[in-house]
Amino acid sequence: MVEKLFHLLTGYAQFEIIGDHARFLNMTAKSGFAFWEFSRQGERACVRCRAREYRRLLPFARRCKVRLRCVKKRGLPFQVRRLWLRKGLVLGILCGIGLYCFLSSFVWGVSVSGTDRLSDRQVLEAARNNGVFLGAWKGDFTPKLTAHSIISELPELKWASVNTDGCFVEVAVGEGEKKPEITDDLRWSNMVAAREGTILSIEAERGRPEVALGDTVEKGDLLISGLYQEKIDPYSPPPEKPLETLGAARGSVRAETYREFTVQASAEKKEWLPTGRKQTKAVLRLFGFRIPLGWQGEPPENCRAYRDDAMLTALGVELPVGIEREVFVLLEESSRPMEQEELKAAALLKLREAQKAALPAGSKILKEELTYSFPDGMCIISANCRCEEEIGEIREILVNPTETDENF
Repeated sequence: MVEKLFHLLTGYAQFEIIGDHARFLNMTAKSGFAFWEFSRQGERACVRCRAREYRRLLPFARRCKVRLRCVKKRGLPFQVRRLWLRKGLVLGILCGIGLYCFLSSFVWGVSVSGTDRLSDRQVLEAARNNGVFLGAWKGDFTPKLTAHSIISELPELKWASVNTDGCFVEVAVGEGEKKPEITDDLRWSNMVAAREGTILSIEAERGRPEVALGDTVEKGDLLISGLYQEKIDPYSPPPEKPLETLGAARGSVRAETYREFTVQASAEKKEWLPTGRKQTKAVLRLFGFRIPLGWQGEPPENCRAYRDDAMLTALGVELPVGIEREVFVLLEESSRPMEQEELKAAALLKLREAQKAALPAGSKILKEELTYSFPDGMCIISANCRCEEEIGEIREILVNPTETDENF
């Protein structure tokens, strides 16, 4: 097996000897030539020899008056010679190998997995800021360091991993639980009413409730006390020293409140309408390179922009080769009078925005009465609302130390 492999690597020739082959073989054997695979058919003998020794046998053939006819040439040298005669094929193979190695050095796709509260776009933007994007050079980033950088840029992540699979990159992330707000529970405090209302529910996590369901409170009234003394039973002997509790008041107090809102909307509606003129910025995207096509000026101030990309795809995968277009549609301001129903809808929208800004989170409107008026081409809307909202407000108790004089 080893000998056969050696002959294939060095090359060999198989030829026929026509004539007195015995004399020819004896003479060449004495001269140091080696033959193998001997066969005979009548007056013809067939043997094999090394490729480089075949031409050296011709003088011996003339002396022995025999004819040599090469019937087969095999081995690596002959294959290389055949390829060398076809230089275009060899050059194409080398260029193909080089192009494959070059293209394999780029990132051809980036995917995200494991997102819940965060969007894939946020993770992709963080990855782009750290060198991982479609068309990036794979040697420009280290997966482990890139994962640490993504975690630093997105505090919501508990862990991140950048996994490479050939020319594709997967950014796997895990989101941590939202950190609770740290409150200082060591300071003494009470919960008081932020505004007047009727108590609907009260839940005291810490402290003692000082109001009951159905009570009407004014702004500043005590709702939950953080500093209180135990209640003494009138039917039992009073303790020598009543138990006192000093701490922070925490809880939830919801009440029915009354609020008034008034907003106004102008009857003239201003709009930005497209003029039909457009400006386009085109960029040739070639892997990690972005080549501007044409003059790249500043976009106009009043415009509407959208993307119109034409990227190459293969087997449903977007390739990092194509043209990115950013189109700016020029706008101009115009105004028109609104109909009464449209004016009422605009005023109602402003009212809802005012209510959302004024009411605490989790509040709801139980009942409201709306009043419209249209003076001087405007719409004024007034709302009398019955709301359910959180009215508890933490108020810290400040203790001023007093100086005492000691007489010796």
